[in-house]
Amino acid sequence: MRFDTIELKDKFRVWALFALAFFPLVDYLLRQLPLIGFVGSIWDKALFLGLLVLALGRFFAGVQIEQLSFHKWLKAFIALGVAYLVMHISTFAVDFEGFRAIYWYSFYAFILPFVVDEKLAPRLVHASVLAGFVIAIHGVYQYILPVPIPPNWTDAAEHVRTRVFSVFGSPNIMGAYMNLIFATAAGMSWGAFRNKHGKLGWFFLLIALTALASLLFTNTRGAWLALFGALVVTSVLFDRRMLIAIVVVGVVAMFVPQIQSRFEQLFSTLYWTKALKDGRLYRWMTTYDVIRHNPLFGFGMGHFGGAVAARNYGTMYVDNYYAKTMAELGLIGLSMMLTLFVTIMKNLYTRFFKSIRTRQDGPLLLGMYTGLLAVLIQNAVENVFEVPAMNFLFWFFVSLIVIMTRPRKEEKAA
Repeated sequence: MRFDTIELKDKFRVWALFALAFFPLVDYLLRQLPLIGFVGSIWDKALFLGLLVLALGRFFAGVQIEQLSFHKWLKAFIALGVAYLVMHISTFAVDFEGFRAIYWYSFYAFILPFVVDEKLAPRLVHASVLAGFVIAIHGVYQYILPVPIPPNWTDAAEHVRTRVFSVFGSPNIMGAYMNLIFATAAGMSWGAFRNKHGKLGWFFLLIALTALASLLFTNTRGAWLALFGALVVTSVLFDRRMLIAIVVVGVVAMFVPQIQSRFEQLFSTLYWTKALKDGRLYRWMTTYDVIRHNPLFGFGMGHFGGAVAARNYGTMYVDNYYAKTMAELGLIGLSMMLTLFVTIMKNLYTRFFKSIRTRQDGPLLLGMYTGLLAVLIQNAVENVFEVPAMNFLFWFFVSLIVIMTRPRKEEKAA
């Protein structure tokens, strides 16, 4: 019976992790179920609790997992959120909902290292990329149709064929997701070719190109610029000779009619007039006007700029996750969040960049790193982390990189 219980636990662990790797697809499909669509809102919480039990079991059994400096910052950031809950008892329900939206998926950073080993981690990355391939194909399909879109998804006086959004319902979030998938698949393709696995290399290249096409069809400037910025940064960190190629590709891309048309809109008077009236500039200036009354501490989680505030108070979306954070947690909360993200990227950099040329999985790690950086950059023009799938995938990929780069001694201990 004991062995059956162990086998059952392991099966649950593996199936739960692969379900999470397919998060966007699983979440979307479960929410479409007739009569029991509510399962879509609880499935990830149920898996979280199950994995938490397994992680605690390993913890109490004496398994020790390496703690990086970003884990300490994450604990401090979570403690800040708890303090805000205590300070806003009168609106606890809203603040707790806001707390959950900000912090829930970050707890995976503490759980995953206990339930994922270095052999399973790459398989989970592959599963995430396969899910992205399915969604990218759907995005291309939406473009071919073309799928109808609301008029407010395009700039005034602009004419576009469509903007793909697939399971996300938003082309901006679709763009952020495609950035993550494209960069990771490109790294997998490079790694496969470098390790002389030609067929796999071509397959992963197909995934990367499909994701890139779907990214193009989102018509999302923020996602395009975020990917370009992330590629520039990683090329400077990895090999500055790549920077020339990336800049050349960026310049050539500006001659693609679809891209050129979108960026030309930025130089039109009509665009800036609309942006100041009810667009991003108006939202950002409104956020500044709100936060200047309480710049240090903000107005509490779930009170301005995101989905929770929109549901409870009818406030607008800020279209800038960092501005939304500043409005809710003040300059103190924003500073801590930015420090956390910088520390994460620094920790990941120090773990594998020095040995990246000799590591068999070096290209994969570089691709994942680039995708994560693109997501963080795009948060400056979109509430990317307001979407559960994107929030989860960020912490999922961060944790998988940590696991795949464990010191040999820790791998044996785990």
